[in-house]
Amino acid sequence: MSRFHLGLGVLTLVLATRATSLADDKPTSKDLKALFEKAEAIEVYSLDPSDDKKEVDPSKGFHGWKILGKTTVKDAKVRKKLIEAVYKGLAESDGTAAKCFTPRHGLRATADGKTADVVICFECLQMQFSVGDAMTTETTTRSPQKVLDEVLTTAGVPLAPKR
Repeated sequence: MSRFHLGLGVLTLVLATRATSLADDKPTSKDLKALFEKAEAIEVYSLDPSDDKKEVDPSKGFHGWKILGKTTVKDAKVRKKLIEAVYKGLAESDGTAAKCFTPRHGLRATADGKTADVVICFECLQMQFSVGDAMTTETTTRSPQKVLDEVLTTAGVPLAPKR
C-alpha cells in the first residue's frame, strides 16, 4: 500500500471518528428513551408560548418559556402512558414541521445523574430534546398532546390558551 493510500485511509478514519463524536454530542429521542423509562418521576410543564411572556430568569422558566404550572408524575402506569404517547408521536411523524415553535408543553426526567428535558410545540410538530447544553430537534404528531393535557388538567395545572 502506498503512503498516499495509507494517509488517505488514516484521514478518512479520523474524519469519520470526528463526525461520529460530534453526532454523539447531540441527544436524540432514542438515546433518551431509557433515561425516561428509568426515571422515578417525570415533571410535566404547562408553558406560555407568548413572545411577550418569555422568561429571562432561567431559574423561573423552562428553557426560556414562562411556566404556567407543572406536576410531577410518580405513578409508574401514568409515566409509562406518558412515555408511550411521546414516542408514538415521534414514530408516527412523517417529518412535517412548521417554523413557529410556540411550545405549550415540557418534560423533565432525571436518572443515573443525568437530566433530560423536552420542549414541545404541537403547532409546528417539533420536540426539542436537551441534556445540559446539547440540544436536538425532532418532529412529532399531535397525538401525544391529549395525554400531556390530561396529566396536567388532572393535576389542576392550567393550560395555555389555544390560538
